[in-house]
Amino acid sequence: MNKKGFVFIETIIVVAVLITSLLYLYSTFVSLNNNEQRRLLYDDVGYLYRAYYVKKYFTSQRLDRVVSHLNPSNSADNVNFIIAFGCGSGDIFENYDKESGFCELMRQELHIGNIYVTYNDLSILQTCSGNSGLCATFSRVGASMGNYLRTLGGKGKSGYRMIVEFQEDGMGNACADQEHCKYYFASVELGDVA
Repeated sequence: MNKKGFVFIETIIVVAVLITSLLYLYSTFVSLNNNEQRRLLYDDVGYLYRAYYVKKYFTSQRLDRVVSHLNPSNSADNVNFIIAFGCGSGDIFENYDKESGFCELMRQELHIGNIYVTYNDLSILQTCSGNSGLCATFSRVGASMGNYLRTLGGKGKSGYRMIVEFQEDGMGNACADQEHCKYYFASVELGDVA
């Protein structure tokens, strides 16, 4: 029997097993890394805590006026499936002159970029492909917000949700410029707004 041939085949088998093991470890690492990145950017506890107080503030105002503009229809021209609002939305405040200053201060201190109101059930957006019907929502919001919307479900849940977009530099500070800005998102349920 030829010993050199046996050693060569044995070496090839060992290398194949090692390569397979390394590929498996690499794919597991990439998956864990992606999940951790998603966890940091979406619904982190610190951002959920801030979003809760934003919700509490706006529900003490006239949030029902914003919610009344939502439209659940599945048409491409539906620009009111998700609505952005903020401190400049005068119709949300009973006393705009009194509340707008506090609202703007809260927006700056919490590093809020945008605030959105939409439906609790966003499961239809998870299967979107193309740019028709409600899938056109992704072209109306930024890419980061679109990616976040794809992670939200709520199938069968009634009511509304508030989504708060925080813009920070990655170190917990407000963005100095858009180039170094990271977008973090938190979603809180509003229930039925009356």
